[in-house]
Amino acid sequence: MRFLRYFLFFALVSASFLACKQSLDVNAQWKDITIVYGILNQSDTLHYIKITKAFLGPGDALQYTKIPDSSNYFAKLEVRLDEYNSTAFTRSLLLHDTLIANKDSGVFYFPVQKVYYTKEQINQACQYKLRIRNSETDKLIEANTLLVNNFVLEKPTMLPGVDFVPQQGTDVEWISAVGGKRYQLTVRIHYSEYHYGDSAKTFHYLDWLTFNKVRSLNTKGGENMKFTLPGLDFYKFLGDNLTADPDIVRSLGRCDFIFLVGSEDLDSYLEVSQQSNTIIDFKPPFSDITNGIGLYASRHNQSFDTLQFTDRTKDSLKTNRYTRDLGF
Repeated sequence: MRFLRYFLFFALVSASFLACKQSLDVNAQWKDITIVYGILNQSDTLHYIKITKAFLGPGDALQYTKIPDSSNYFAKLEVRLDEYNSTAFTRSLLLHDTLIANKDSGVFYFPVQKVYYTKEQINQACQYKLRIRNSETDKLIEANTLLVNNFVLEKPTMLPGVDFVPQQGTDVEWISAVGGKRYQLTVRIHYSEYHYGDSAKTFHYLDWLTFNKVRSLNTKGGENMKFTLPGLDFYKFLGDNLTADPDIVRSLGRCDFIFLVGSEDLDSYLEVSQQSNTIIDFKPPFSDITNGIGLYASRHNQSFDTLQFTDRTKDSLKTNRYTRDLGF
């Protein structure tokens, strides 16, 4: 659900377009425009699809965004995920509607929203065709996505470990995932601390977002990929996020490399949805939905845990100008 906020872009554009059209032709007939948002992730135990419609009414379109009935369908929707292994159909997953109450505040109604879900486990080797049928109009909306597969991290490794040298670069190397296009890496830095006079340790971590727009050439997988992290940035990050206190003693623990990998459609959607500064730079919203608009894509979280820092990194914490006063 992390990317759910991007759904608002489609709905708001559709609502504004229809409202403008009404001002030009008050007799124009309303057209059923289905808006779909869904991102599959085989690591999730629940898979959600958000389905709404564009709306038309007199007055300010933004006022209608506050009314759930403006966006939700009254008609019963049949929502299915058809699973294919290569070209062979294997099964059909029926999604059920439910109300969840975790939508952030914004232009549209909140916090309760209607979504469709399934608890069935999905297979990274398969592709999933989304089929939405409106029981009143028999309208069929479709979309298709491959899942992002697991992949291999080649550097860093358990031995010699994660090495950040202030005046050098640290290479991160991996083999691209089947179905993956866009890569984001967060380095989770674990550490402990205690106060003088109190031997009880407390354990903490900091999440360092190192990159989020590294792309593979294609989604076939097997590509050798590499990104070099400036060693000094590691010490700057700690210096910016920890407070120097002479009464605190800290110890560097392990680190985790947490990747978030998006499919090609998700990458295209995020690029097109970037806000422009001028009207000249405006780009139309990306959509991969047949007979509707929106996004149906996939992403995958994969974590490489319990990597150890080298002794050289731990020693540098004591002398580097950004971290020498942090009690390591």
